[in-house]
Order: sequence, then C-alpha cells, then structure tokens
Amino acid sequence: MLALAVTGCATLGEQPWPWQLPSEAPPTKPAVAGPQSVPRRVVEPPPPRPAKPKSPVEAALPDKAPPVALVGMSEEETAAALGRPADEAEQPPGKVWTYEVDGCRLAVHLFLDMDRGGFYALDYTAGEAPKDWCLGRVAQEARRPR
Repeated sequence: MLALAVTGCATLGEQPWPWQLPSEAPPTKPAVAGPQSVPRRVVEPPPPRPAKPKSPVEAALPDKAPPVALVGMSEEETAAALGRPADEAEQPPGKVWTYEVDGCRLAVHLFLDMDRGGFYALDYTAGEAPKDWCLGRVAQEARRPR
C-alpha cells in the first residue's frame, strides 16, 4: 500500500504544472484590408400596419365620451360624478362600486386613505368596452335629467 502511495506521488511530480506548460502563441487575427467602397443598400421602412379590428362591443360604441378625472375622487365626489352604483361590494382593504349602462360594466375601486380620512377612487376597470369610454358613458347617464 505504501508503495502505491509513493508511486502515485512520483507520478504526480512528473507531470508539468500549468505554469510550466509551453506557452502557445495567441491566435493571430487575419489581416483586414483597408476601407473599401461597398455600395450601401437603402432599406425602406415597412408599411404601417392596418388598424386593429374593433371588437363587436367597441364597434357598437360611439367614438368618444367626455372624459372624467375619476382617480383621486372621494366617495362623495365619485357619487356626484357617476351617481349611486348598481352594486357596492366590500373587498378588503377597499370596496368596489359597480355601474352598468348600455352593456358597459364599470367597476370603481375605492381604497381607504388614512391621511385624508376616507375612501378614494384608486382605479377603475370595464369589461370589453374601453374603460375611459365606459366611464364617460356612466357619467353622461348620471347627468341625464330624469
């Protein structure tokens, strides 16, 4: 066994260490000729893409509804701008008011603002209809005389 260990050490000493290996010359880069006049090809930009087709819901909607700056409104301001919601749901840490007008379902997300001491609109979503159009439509409906 001792002979094996000694033989192993002797074999180890015979191999060159990495810093003892003959150095290889670094690969040379191929010679590059000087600048040549290469004709440049002008590339035309691609044609504009056709407009995305509207969904059936969007196609049925009028072009624009008046904008409403809803985010940041208090509960009272939201109710004044949009009327009372069709549904109110507690969804801690906030609540969601849902409005439905002409196939437009608008959900207003209200969250508690501790500094101002009340619930304020943080975001709003709509189903398939564009959310800003839907918001404007709900606001129009709230202003309509009854």
